[in-house]
Amino acid sequence: MVRAVQPENESPNTQGNRKEPTKKQEVSIINPEDDVEFSIDFEGDDGVGIGLRGEVSKNALGGTELMKQWLFRELDKREPGLKDKFQFIMTRIRELEPKQRILWVHDLASDPEVQHLKEESSWDQFERIIFVSHWQQFQFYSYLGVPYDRGIVIQNSIIPLPDHKKPKDDKIRVCYFSTPHRGLEVLLNAWEFMRKNLQSGLNAELDIYSSFKIYDRPHFDEQFRHIYKRANEMDGVNYHGTVTNDEIREMLQHQHIFAYPSIYEETSCITLIEAMSAGCLAVVPSLGAIPETGANFPWMYGWEPDNEKHAQVHAHILARAIEHFWDQDVQNLLRIQKNYFDMFYNWDLRSGQWVQFLHAIYQELPPVEEVKETEEDDTAS
Repeated sequence: MVRAVQPENESPNTQGNRKEPTKKQEVSIINPEDDVEFSIDFEGDDGVGIGLRGEVSKNALGGTELMKQWLFRELDKREPGLKDKFQFIMTRIRELEPKQRILWVHDLASDPEVQHLKEESSWDQFERIIFVSHWQQFQFYSYLGVPYDRGIVIQNSIIPLPDHKKPKDDKIRVCYFSTPHRGLEVLLNAWEFMRKNLQSGLNAELDIYSSFKIYDRPHFDEQFRHIYKRANEMDGVNYHGTVTNDEIREMLQHQHIFAYPSIYEETSCITLIEAMSAGCLAVVPSLGAIPETGANFPWMYGWEPDNEKHAQVHAHILARAIEHFWDQDVQNLLRIQKNYFDMFYNWDLRSGQWVQFLHAIYQELPPVEEVKETEEDDTAS
């Protein structure tokens, strides 16, 4: 068992009045050995960089870590020093600073690390709770009871991929670049079914960029060695392991289709955003926040909870995408798609939203010593 303990001193945040400490909330967690079985949330697009005791690896560079790096870089460009006035907490609370606090949540409402939000006293620790999609905020409202006025949705963003022309020859390139537990085995089954059973997609090649190395948790890869080995041995499949985000961005300019038969409830999906900014046709299920993020541009199908059925459905849609990629109506849609994603998921837009938000909530707080003196005077009186 672990305990989410509320601090007994008043939060420096301005929302709400000081509450009497509530009883400690107990949260059941899975045995640490089961964590390696991926029974809880990993990305946040994160948490894969989370150790067995909940620590985030300093070397992890998953979606959550990249988003924080990119936001801080953009804030420093716009207004140096603004970010230092706040404490940004990326889902997992370890230390609280005497600043206005922002809880930036990238995980699911079922994650053990956010169960403390069932308690109203926990909300008062934070100026606002930032969600990365409206779907995610609704989940926190429905399952944890977090009121809508305690949070705000600020979507993820990327640097748009440069304009480019896709290679136009006889080969269609398909890619997958997420962690393996999110749907890689389903994709391999779909690929095999498409080529052997449907006798389709024979002019396509699949490039896979997937492992846990980017999260600095290489021991997680042991459970997927058989999948990596299978990928290496399959016809028309190239397994590349993990590469840097810069290399992913370069790779996407040569890809035609993003195949992502996700079995994971994404709260946003940065990989989808990058692929669609690259002008790739996305084949994805209607699971989690994927419909919201994709904004009706992907070739989307109803998610199947049975992995075998899921693979077959994905195979049929993927085969059609490969066959029709160069159709004029598909190309017209992809041009509109890139314009939309480059505009809406652009850091130039999103950083401005962040700056406006931070200015709207910022209040000059008294020094810690002054707060302590005031509390002591109140006690004495």
